[in-house]
Amino acid sequence: MDEIAKRKKLIEKLWIVVGNTGIGAVVLGLIALFIGLRNTNSSTLLYVFFWIFIALGIIALIGCVVALIVCLKLGSKKALRKLIEPEIAGKNKKREVFVVAGAIIKDGYVFAAQRGNKGETKFKWEFPGGKIEPGETPEQALARELLEELKIKVKVYERITNIVDEYPTQILHIDTYRCELLEGTPTLTEHINMAWSNKEELDKLEFSKADAPTLDKIKKLYL
Repeated sequence: MDEIAKRKKLIEKLWIVVGNTGIGAVVLGLIALFIGLRNTNSSTLLYVFFWIFIALGIIALIGCVVALIVCLKLGSKKALRKLIEPEIAGKNKKREVFVVAGAIIKDGYVFAAQRGNKGETKFKWEFPGGKIEPGETPEQALARELLEELKIKVKVYERITNIVDEYPTQILHIDTYRCELLEGTPTLTEHINMAWSNKEELDKLEFSKADAPTLDKIKKLYL
């Protein structure tokens, strides 16, 4: 059951509960009045109960009528969506993710890796990296991610670009840094392919559109 149907059902249940409460209060008030009229020796407490129950019943019945009007007015899907729009908006809010990527450059070549068949950028080429963990600087996060993903140690230098890439479910904030390979040979643990590419070869790899500014800057400044 979707959120709209749940909300509509909840309003209908509320209407039934409020209506029954109002009717019950009126009935109790009438019983108190009846007893008070039949018993001439009864105290005024019965009459007090009568007016209390009658008042509660009237309030409840008014609430029942209001609930009925609301149900009728909000019967359409569009109107119900307006009612729960803040709730839906909160659930549909895109997740913001902050990641770092490393352009490992050596002798006029830059390292890139190809993603596997998962995620919103499946089979695209990228400069490897990952998410920044709490308490990490971007440089620390990048060094850690490249050690985990490629089994290499790098030195992280200046930031090349800061890109914001939006997808249906998330917004990626990508900081790409220039890196120097210090130790080890890249070994794939998550990607399906890798390549060292010069300026011409880099153009043949299919990166995400959001990587275009980063690729242009790397080709102009480093290759």
